[in-house]
Amino acid sequence: MQQQTAPRPIVGAAIGSAGAVSRTGIPDAFLPDFWYVAELGAAITRTPVRRTILDQPIAFYRKEDGGIAALYDRCPHRSYPLSRGEVRGDALVCGYHGFTFAPSGDCIAVPGQANIPRAACVRSYPVVESGPFVWIWMGDPAQADASRIPDHSWACDPAWETFTNSATIRCRYGMLLDNLLDLSHESFIHRATIGTPDVAETPIATEVDGLTVKVSRQMNGADCPPFYAKSTGITGKIDRSQDIAFSVPSFYVLGVRIAPAGDTGPGFNAKIMYAITPETKRTTHDFWAVSRDFATDQPWVTETMARIQDAIVDEDVIALEALELDYPEGRVPEVSINIDRGALQARRLIHELIRAQA
Repeated sequence: MQQQTAPRPIVGAAIGSAGAVSRTGIPDAFLPDFWYVAELGAAITRTPVRRTILDQPIAFYRKEDGGIAALYDRCPHRSYPLSRGEVRGDALVCGYHGFTFAPSGDCIAVPGQANIPRAACVRSYPVVESGPFVWIWMGDPAQADASRIPDHSWACDPAWETFTNSATIRCRYGMLLDNLLDLSHESFIHRATIGTPDVAETPIATEVDGLTVKVSRQMNGADCPPFYAKSTGITGKIDRSQDIAFSVPSFYVLGVRIAPAGDTGPGFNAKIMYAITPETKRTTHDFWAVSRDFATDQPWVTETMARIQDAIVDEDVIALEALELDYPEGRVPEVSINIDRGALQARRLIHELIRAQA
């Protein structure tokens, strides 16, 4: 772990280091050979639902056994969205002319004739439902190894209580990555919910482990923000840790420990997960799940945390959409400081993968 000093601009330092004028801009190119969260499992039923993932429209539906099918959302006959059709058995029937497709994407029936054109098929996508998430592989299906799905085991553990929600943000996915990997913005954007001055004033430590970027911050004797006061009942000073693990390019976990100041016990622990899935180059799906190991039998805690979490995301959405709306696209030099190190490391990894892919 590399301990950072207090933020100080140093224009002209090495590329990508703290204090540098960044030459590794916000990424917006796609990396298809990774698992992405496509939807929350509860949202997919026997009625087809459409999601655009990496600029590709996809129709999702549940089969009779509860499994999930994902097909390219255009009928090869006249390009009508298959998500506007209906599910019969395990097949998806186009709502325009009745072309019928198996979960594999093979056409199994066409109207008015027995022979089926060989080109009458659509792409199907590997999907895995795990915990609250439905994961999709957008690249080469032969490379879709489910063991590469990032760890989210606590969200599948009945000993932890988990709630979920989602939003689609009008900004490129790299802006959301910057936002989540530099939590100093909590002191300003989120001062009414989770932000206190301690967050921005506390140095970070960072580490890169393969394709995982880790950022940590330890705050001792800090004020207890409203979010945690309401959910834990703590009213005095707290010790508060933030441990981020970001699995490039799309899955982010913030581990939070809250305890009364000086308490060395297990404390109150939460895992805040964000699945950052590009919709288009300028819009991003943001799926989140929050798991906790305390007060798991208290619905009011879930309701309180969910309400505040939604407010936090709303605050970020306003900020990110304002940034995208007026983003200078390289016309203004971007100066970075030490608190940006985690975000710069993530950008660098993503750009390396994009170059390797090209």
